[in-house]
Amino acid sequence: MTLDVLTKSLWDARRSFLGWAIGLAGAAGIYTSSYALIEPTSYEEVIDAFPTEILEAMGWDDIASPAGYLGSTVFGLVVPILTVIFAIAVGARFLAGDEEAGTMELTLTHPVSRASLVLQRAGAALLAGLGAGVVVCVAVLALASPVGLDVPASRIIAASFSLALLAVAFAMLAIALGAWIGRRGIVLGVCSAVAVFAYFASTVLTTVDGFEWVDKTSLFFYYGGQEILENGLSIGNMVVLVIVSTVLLVGAVLGFQRRDVGVG
Repeated sequence: MTLDVLTKSLWDARRSFLGWAIGLAGAAGIYTSSYALIEPTSYEEVIDAFPTEILEAMGWDDIASPAGYLGSTVFGLVVPILTVIFAIAVGARFLAGDEEAGTMELTLTHPVSRASLVLQRAGAALLAGLGAGVVVCVAVLALASPVGLDVPASRIIAASFSLALLAVAFAMLAIALGAWIGRRGIVLGVCSAVAVFAYFASTVLTTVDGFEWVDKTSLFFYYGGQEILENGLSIGNMVVLVIVSTVLLVGAVLGFQRRDVGVG
């Protein structure tokens, strides 16, 4: 199987990737370096100012510790959300975007099967997701020690890898929807809605009586950034993310093979 589609996908998106890489590194770097700018007593004031339920839901209950700080800022809020947005945008672009732009028919006239096309687009999205994790990891590792964040490098690497798996899962969701629907706007809307629900299911809804179980349906729960920083990587959670991504990829291949896109 030639990898022309994969390499071209990455090359065509190189400027977008560079912009996102700068943004992710900047966000991770700003939050990491800010640890040294705030007095420890300020973190205690934050903890005292909020109800326990909210602190636990948002992962702020241990914000005064190095692992708790990284888990509630870099790996808990802004960076994961930016990474998921990036992954959804990549997944929507690599399949549904081509179809809306009218280039899909031209691509399929070349000697490449539909299954190969989907797999290579997914491969490009996989590399993009892993790349996002590497960017965040490098930014945090470069600044953690100088600002006094005494967190083992192995756990920062593990949390970044789990973040990459989360990104890949959402990218595969976008690719699967694009394979079945072929409309980039719909794919972006549905994936964004799923991401918002998933985030709140693993945070706010855990504080509502009777809805504690909902977090188990969220990809953010299996990502578990702060948990990894404090206790290490969970192989079980990692396997769940891999399985979800694989199932979505299989669904994408089946859907694209069966759908009429104007080419035999």
